[in-house]
Order: sequence, then C-alpha cells, then structure tokens
Amino acid sequence: MSDRRINIFYLFSLICTIALIAYIGLVFLPKMLTYVGQPEVEPVITVTSVIIALLIVAACLQFFLLVKSPKE
Repeated sequence: MSDRRINIFYLFSLICTIALIAYIGLVFLPKMLTYVGQPEVEPVITVTSVIIALLIVAACLQFFLLVKSPKE
C-alpha cells in the first residue's frame, strides 16, 4: 500500500489555479490580442503572460504538495 494521502485543501487550490489559468489563457488573452497594435495593450499582454507563468509554477508546487507523503 502507498503511504500517500491527498490533501483536499491542496486539491481545491489546484483546481482553482488551473481554472484561473484556463480563463486567462482562453478568454482574457484572446480578447486582448484583438487590440494588438495599440500602445496601451502591449504592457497588459506582457503582464498577463508573466502572471500565467507564475500561476503555472504555483500549480506545479500545489501538485507536488498534494501528493507528498505525510510526515512520520
């Protein structure tokens, strides 16, 4: 038997983080890309890309915390 247990709080946090990444990547960013060429939009797209990258790192950390074995 495996000693691994799933922490429900990390699971809920991971699901919310993945939902936020999906919303930003599939809804918000394509709407911003329709305004490419305007000088006000370029920093927004850059910051959005950085936020997506940080959220992906956070999701990876949450996944590893989710499946780690409990302390003895």
